[in-house]
Amino acid sequence: MRKLLLLGTLVGISSLAHATTITAPSSLNTLDGVDAYSWGISIPVPQGQTVTSASIDFTSVTLQAANSSGTGYLYTDLLNSQKSGVATASDNDAPGDYWATQFSGANITALGSQFFKSVGTTLTWSYVLNASQLASLNVYLTAGSFNIGIDPDCHYSVGAITFDYTLSPEHNNTVPDAATTALLLVLGLGALEIVRRQIVARSAKA
Repeated sequence: MRKLLLLGTLVGISSLAHATTITAPSSLNTLDGVDAYSWGISIPVPQGQTVTSASIDFTSVTLQAANSSGTGYLYTDLLNSQKSGVATASDNDAPGDYWATQFSGANITALGSQFFKSVGTTLTWSYVLNASQLASLNVYLTAGSFNIGIDPDCHYSVGAITFDYTLSPEHNNTVPDAATTALLLVLGLGALEIVRRQIVARSAKA
């Protein structure tokens, strides 16, 4: 019974959430400071579900060339844009976040920036979206897609950029969906079986 309970729980959980990783195209393996980049991502969100967790992971990003300061910054944003694939815009390596000059208000969600103190510096980091950022992402996805905006000040090589997200049923006050009901039923039956065994064991001792 315990094995059945565990199997049922795992099946129920797997049907409640689905994790996916998307790897950026190789065209983002080199980031040139004269350009700003947008990476369009399309996510089919089934009715009744929402993105409940997401992160953008940058792996082995190295500052290859810098301006007279010898340092560099790399900015990242979520953009309410439905451009597909990777697109570039010229900003002539102007300081600051290029995308903040192109989008405003609720159409841009800043994730942060990374500082590279010298040429040759290599960093790996992740932006884990908080509740407010997830809310913005889900609003953008009502159109079916969104963009990740990246603006490099100076020149970088990139090992990899990935976008990870999890879809789960929306939490509301409506009747639970079939998967949730099945999971609750399995857990309830398991609890009853444990209580039954305890009663039988106590009766045997008496």
